[in-house]
Formats: sequence, structure tokens, C-alpha cells
Amino acid sequence: MYPNQLLLETLEAKNVEYEQMLPALNEIDLLVSGGYKLKNAIRHFIPRRPGEEVELYETRIKKHTYLNILSTNINEQVSKLANSPMTIEGLELNPKFWSAFREDTDLSGRSEKNLITLIFRELLKFKKIFVHVDKPKSEVAPINKAQEESLGLRPYIVSYSPLQVINWSESKGKLNWLKIRQISEDNSNPIAAPRKVCTWTIIDGTYIAKYSAFVELDGKGNITKINSEMTNADTTISLQSPPIEHGFGTVPVFKIELPDQLWVADQAASKALEHLRTDCAKYDLLTMAYFQRTFKRIQTPDGDLENSYENQEPLPTGLAHVLELDKFEWSEPHGYMIEHMSKSLQSIETQVRDLVAAGGVSSSNAALSQSGISKQMDFVKQEAMLKSYGEIITDFYQDLLQLVAKAAGIDGSKISVTGLNSFENDTLDSVLMKLDSVSKLNIQALKDNLPPSALKVIYEQMVALLAGNLSASQKEEVNKEIEILLASIKTLDTSIV
Repeated sequence: MYPNQLLLETLEAKNVEYEQMLPALNEIDLLVSGGYKLKNAIRHFIPRRPGEEVELYETRIKKHTYLNILSTNINEQVSKLANSPMTIEGLELNPKFWSAFREDTDLSGRSEKNLITLIFRELLKFKKIFVHVDKPKSEVAPINKAQEESLGLRPYIVSYSPLQVINWSESKGKLNWLKIRQISEDNSNPIAAPRKVCTWTIIDGTYIAKYSAFVELDGKGNITKINSEMTNADTTISLQSPPIEHGFGTVPVFKIELPDQLWVADQAASKALEHLRTDCAKYDLLTMAYFQRTFKRIQTPDGDLENSYENQEPLPTGLAHVLELDKFEWSEPHGYMIEHMSKSLQSIETQVRDLVAAGGVSSSNAALSQSGISKQMDFVKQEAMLKSYGEIITDFYQDLLQLVAKAAGIDGSKISVTGLNSFENDTLDSVLMKLDSVSKLNIQALKDNLPPSALKVIYEQMVALLAGNLSASQKEEVNKEIEILLASIKTLDTSIV
């Protein structure tokens, strides 16, 4: 199906949606990453002013500063969801396999919790992420499941950023095929300079095919040379190895995507950029002890009565624009300007936090004096959003685990994933109030008036809300203790007159 060579133009063909979203995704990636990655691309965010001299622009660029408010607030959301308990049922038949998989989902030590965290963070940043269920390639074909396990050929998870998946086709919400473009460095030769390698991976319902070549890139990531030769319309790329038949019978890649209203980085990135530019302008202003406001030309008489004064170039004032008046004046920055910019920065930080957390975090000083109940009300919107995220991720993860089971040759039809819907927003006083209310409950009266199954469900829900985030094992242990407790309560014998 896949030829030994493909035109570079064919491999580099991109989905229209990818091309439209790429500038925004790159910008969001830089704003969330911050640090040296942002510093190397700072000219994209702080452009040169009209008429600004290159030397002055470079000086201003070197003063750049960035408080990574977007990443901080995204991480807060990620931490809240990651600490919410998730329950997985249907893994009892193969506990050894599932225990190994959940402790190491990528064959490199990444735990299940870290996988969920990665998926959620990428969703908040980029709106979507592609997740691939794969199996290690073996030179020896296993003849049974026991031999497969002894060779360590269990399934694992690979994730692809939407920056890497450049083309795809889908119908009814399922992928028909996708193409991944990845740039890596070849450092295999210790006495040679590293070389960049571009790999195109095509995955469809039957095969996985890889094409690769040594490349050189321009500043925008476009390929300019293949194997040290300039590219042209006839440039071809060779197949890395024969296509692999993966055996899933369907594309073993899921695309998980948020609805527009839940994609927080899309809403908050522009405010984070405003914060960056305002902060840089404030720092630039603070580093100028004083600046020149006006100047007066020096008038030098000459011997030509028709032209009394020589034409002179403007003075090198250090600013792009300075007024020419009859006076020469220096001025210090006014305090109210700094105060106004500081207030603007605080306001932007609050707006970004509210956008990411849906108004779920009190940012004012008044929050310190709020009661526990009042603070809980602040988290209502945030909790509603987190529950929406949790529902999307648990539905996806259930499908993912079922595909992992299929890859491992075990039954996954009974696998069910729930949870990610209980979040630790309690304060000490609100917990004490809940405990006081629970202590006043008449469990005997409830048992006399409710069916046993209904009472057990209600009691479990009450304890879960009171206890907050419990692990799956803790939750199972608590439920067993609830059964023992309810069984110990004597039922009212209504037959006695």
C-alpha cells in the first residue's frame, strides 16, 4: 500500500484546520512554557515600534520580564483534577497485567496518574490531544500470550501533541488515518555534529508506516534541505522500514477534544500576552532614572548670510520621539504611571485566573476574611467545569483501557471508569460543620424507612462527600466498613405490638 518513496510535498501536506490553528497553538505553547523557550522567541511578542532604532529595540528586548500566570493557573486546575479519585472496575480478571500497566503506561515509568495529568494539561493548552495504543516491535513472533509476556511485549501509550499531528481524516468522531511529523536529533556518532531527523508516521486501520530523512530547517521549522541537498518539487523521502501491520482492525489512536467553551487557553492567552507586554513596559520604565522630554537645536552661525545656520541631525536622545522646543528638559517617570501599571497587572492576573478557573478563585484581599461556606460558593463554577473535564476524560480513558485490553488479548468489555468528580475545596470550619451535621443523623430511623440498597448508596455518597478525595483502595475499604456498620444496626421489629 505504501510505496518505497514519497514526494516531500505529499508528506508535508497539512490539514486545513492544522494550518489555521498552528499560529495560535505555537503562541499558547510559548506563553505556557515561559523560561528560555519564550526568551528565544520574545521578538514575536514584543515587536519593534514604528521608527524605533535597532539599538534601542535590542536594549528594550534585553529588559523583558515574564510572570508565567497562564501556566500557574493551568497547573492549579490540573492539580485539582489529578487529586480527584478515579475508580476503574473490570480489571479483576488480570490484576497482574493491569497493575503493571497502571504503574508504567509508556514502558518508561510513567504512572497512570501522570498520564491523566499530561492529557488534561494538553487539553487545557491545545484543546485536543492524540493518544496511541502501541506494542513494542519484536524480532521474534510470540506463539502464545505467555511468551508475549515473557518478551515484555505488553501494550503501552504514546501521546502526540496537535503540533505534531499535521494531517488526519475522520468520520463520525473516529479517525480514519493520521500523519505525525516529528523532529529529533541524531547523536549516534560521537565525533560528528548532531543532525536533525524528520520522521513522518502514517497510521491507518491496518498499517503503521514511517518515512524519515536528515533535514535542515529554517527559522519557522520549514524543511530547506534533505540529506544536505536543497529541496525541490521532485524531492522524495524513503520508507524507513516495511510497514507494520498492527492488527487492531481499527486506527489505534484516539483524538480527545474539548468543546470550545472549555478550552481555557484560547480565552486566557490574549490576557497573558497583555500581562507580558505591560510588565515589560513597566520594567523598562523603572530602569530609566530619567528620560529626555525636549531638546533645542544648537544654532551655529556661518559665513553665508543667505543660509544663517547649518542643518544638523537630531540629537541621539535614546528615545524614538522627542519634541523640539525652545527649552531643554529632562524628566523622571511620574509615580502615578507606575501605580497605574501595577494595578493593571494585578487586574490582568485576576482576569486570567478567573478565565482559567471560571471565577472559582477569590483573588482579592477580602477573600481572607470569608467564611468557609462563602469560600465554598466561590468554587461552584470551578467545580462545575472540573466535573465537565472529568466526565470527558473518564469516558475517553474507558475507551482507551478497552483498546489496551484488546491489544493484550484479554477481555475488556466489563471495564468501567468513573470518578474525577470530587474535589478538595473544603476548609476546616466547613468540615467541622459537616461533622456536626452527620453526628446528628438518626441512622436507625433512616434504616427503618429506606430500602437497604438505597440506604447503602446514600450512606456511601454522604461519606464520600465528607471524606473528600479517596483512592480507589481507600474507597473500597470504606464501603466494606459501611456494610458492616449498617448490618450492626438493628432493624425495628414492627411485628411486636
